[in-house]
Amino acid sequence: MAVEFDLLGDPIPEGRGKAGRTGHVPTSENASKIRTLLVAGMTNAQIAQQLGITVPTLRKHYFHSGRVKPKLAREMAVSESKAKLMLQLQGQADKGSVSAMKALYAIFDKAELAILEEKLGQEQPKEKSQGVKRHRELIGRDADDALEAELSREVHGLH
Repeated sequence: MAVEFDLLGDPIPEGRGKAGRTGHVPTSENASKIRTLLVAGMTNAQIAQQLGITVPTLRKHYFHSGRVKPKLAREMAVSESKAKLMLQLQGQADKGSVSAMKALYAIFDKAELAILEEKLGQEQPKEKSQGVKRHRELIGRDADDALEAELSREVHGLH
């Protein structure tokens, strides 16, 4: 069956005008809204309310029938948004926009620092843990030394 469209260009769901409730038709505009709302940190219930649909309908049509967890969907939306912004910045920089070039430089500089920090973190050997018993022993010795110093000051009258 061919998909029919209404006057506004939206697809007409099957069963429109027949008895029973018509199904939700996912649109790219709604998918874009959902990605933006996920990046903003909204819950599925809040997103569904904004779109005027139920949470199960939201999950069914936009989260691959529950196979994609909300946390993963949020991470994917954030990475997609970052990538889209980076590509837009790159396009503006290619056209000669100095402010876009500065923004890209700052982003690349930050990424380079993160790479260097990661590399330095891998090169430094981790210190061996003292262990709980050894740590308590050292604390006890420090406390004993402090107590002896205080007692010797009292004995010699050096308060």
